[in-house]
Amino acid sequence: MSTVITIQEDGPAAWHENEFLDEYEVPFGSWIDSIVDWVDQNLGEGSSVDVLAKIESPFSFMFRNFVDGPTGEAWWKITETPWWIVCLLFLILGTMIRNVRVGFASGLALFVCGLLGTEYWDETSLTLGLIIVAVAMCALIGIPVGVLCGRVDSVWEVVRPILDAMQVVHAFVYMLPIIFFFGLGNEPATIVTMVFAIPPLIRLTNLGVRQVPEDVVEASRAYGAPEWRVLLDVQLPLARQAIMTGLNQTLLLSISMLGIAALMGAGGLGRLVFQAVTQVSVPKAASSGLALFMVAVVLDRVSQPAVSDGKNLISRIVDAWGARRNPEVLLTEQGAKEEEETTIAVGAAVPLTPRERLGAQITVAAGITSIISVFLTWSEGPGRIAAWSRRSDETLTDSFSGIAASGGSWYGIIVAGCGVLALLSAIAWLAMPQQASRSLGPSTAAISSVVALGTTLSFIMISSPTQLFTEPSIGIGATLAVIASIAMLIGSGLWLFGANYVANTPLRARVAYGRIAVAGLCVLWAVLGGMSTWSQDGRQDVVITPEVQAEIDLLYAQAESGELDERIAATRIAGLYNSASKNEPVLHDGFETGGPDISTLVVVLSGVGVLTTLGAAGLFSLQELTRWRWNVLTAATGGAIVAIAIAWVISTLRTADANYVSGPGALLAIVTGVVLIAGSRSTLALFDRSKVFADDESIDALESSASEPEPSLAGV
Repeated sequence: MSTVITIQEDGPAAWHENEFLDEYEVPFGSWIDSIVDWVDQNLGEGSSVDVLAKIESPFSFMFRNFVDGPTGEAWWKITETPWWIVCLLFLILGTMIRNVRVGFASGLALFVCGLLGTEYWDETSLTLGLIIVAVAMCALIGIPVGVLCGRVDSVWEVVRPILDAMQVVHAFVYMLPIIFFFGLGNEPATIVTMVFAIPPLIRLTNLGVRQVPEDVVEASRAYGAPEWRVLLDVQLPLARQAIMTGLNQTLLLSISMLGIAALMGAGGLGRLVFQAVTQVSVPKAASSGLALFMVAVVLDRVSQPAVSDGKNLISRIVDAWGARRNPEVLLTEQGAKEEEETTIAVGAAVPLTPRERLGAQITVAAGITSIISVFLTWSEGPGRIAAWSRRSDETLTDSFSGIAASGGSWYGIIVAGCGVLALLSAIAWLAMPQQASRSLGPSTAAISSVVALGTTLSFIMISSPTQLFTEPSIGIGATLAVIASIAMLIGSGLWLFGANYVANTPLRARVAYGRIAVAGLCVLWAVLGGMSTWSQDGRQDVVITPEVQAEIDLLYAQAESGELDERIAATRIAGLYNSASKNEPVLHDGFETGGPDISTLVVVLSGVGVLTTLGAAGLFSLQELTRWRWNVLTAATGGAIVAIAIAWVISTLRTADANYVSGPGALLAIVTGVVLIAGSRSTLALFDRSKVFADDESIDALESSASEPEPSLAGV
């Protein structure tokens, strides 16, 4: 007897139930899958036309010949170019495109990437290649398309919805088809980056062409200029600002895609960041993140348009991301800033007063003296700084200059740099007071003098390692550097407090209590930095305990007496050394008696920074010139803190034995100084020498009055 089981099917779902939607399911995913398969079979590898290979060929050409192509085939590969050539190229590029300051900052930032290690430098150079290729391809396609959109309305009507789709759809959506078509690697990752980053360039180029005044275009046509001359000689030059802004925004968006590019098998710093996340490696994440930040800063500063908005990198990336669907707002902000700057009347700078001239002359003499001091003896006997990190410096008996690794090292180099900066500032203003750059002036000289003084005092106050048999002595060079720094501070002080500066934009007539609170936190950070580690000594002879050393000595004795085979003894000794190397390193904080004791001066300077911040915030006086001078002193104090920490870190890097490194206390000190500097930077940028808006006769009268006999030092 068999049993029949009947399955009763449910009837159709009611229209108000969710299951009702399944009866009208649209197979959109299947359609796209069929399209992808058809394209791969009919336009991909093996087909008669192979369109996909032709699309990929420009990217492959650029990577093969300029980035990381096979040896012997590439014209020039950035990944195999020596580090100093790459830094020099960006120094020259930044100087030619922007200015000398941007050029030197670009070269220095890339140099810092190299200091992180060979692995990070290799990925840094590859990252530069990836971004340059992506932006170059965006420019080759985006600028012509943007120009065409700006001149032909019908083209813009077609391109605009496509750009909307490219900016709205997430990169993960079109990343899979591109991987299916082109595989993994640098080329597919660059294609995805280009799809994401090119819309702002097309939009801003289109807007720039359309914003060219119609009367100018019509005038050129009325004079018989053909359309190609109208485009090349009228529209493109006047749209240059918009095009440069579009390139900058495209570059910033390309940088933001490096993480997704790493998911697609691309190299560069994005790959190191991705590895750090998967391996949960904090050191690799921090180092790769710092290198990526430096690369982003370099490329952003070099590619900025002529009229810069003055924002930092983080703000610019946030603006680029927020305005990626409507980048025209960026041009509106820049146009308002440019219009505001062009409304400022032009006048002649007020000539130097006798007091300013005297202060500048003292600064010249002191700057020359400080430069000379670094070539004299700074340390006699064991290396005052190097003995902390290098065993061979513990028994030295010679004399060393301020720039020698066993002498002043980077302490002396920083002092020499401050002397050069103050000297250039004074000479520039003495020679051409009405044409000198705002970057070179009494504020720069005052900041340089305080930084030089703080750095030299730190070198003198650093404690010597306790294991030294001979205490290193201070040479005449360090003493002369202190005297020169004090004289430079006096000269720049006379110059600073005699300078006639005015604010281009009025300061707010209220006390900035928030800034005072932040300055108070700086003292807390400085104390925390002092309590943190400044040196980590994990050298083998340090971590070996007396018991282990006694066992090693016993094995040596047994091997010499023949009681134990030499090979067996060597193996056991190596095992003991390897086990000892796993022990915790010896740590020294910034206040420790047996350590370098650097943080005492840092905390004192941070306290001075709080006092100067009170004046800079307007607590003592709301008078603008007074607040500007207080801001100069605050920035100088912060610069001294940063210089002390950087001098310690780089000096130990210069001479360190294996397993000896500086600690995070220096990083907290750098943060303290940077916060003090950042609080003063915006105010310092607002001030310039007062100008005379009058006829030439009144200006000549002022110049003649400024050329009166100069007072002596006693008169001051």
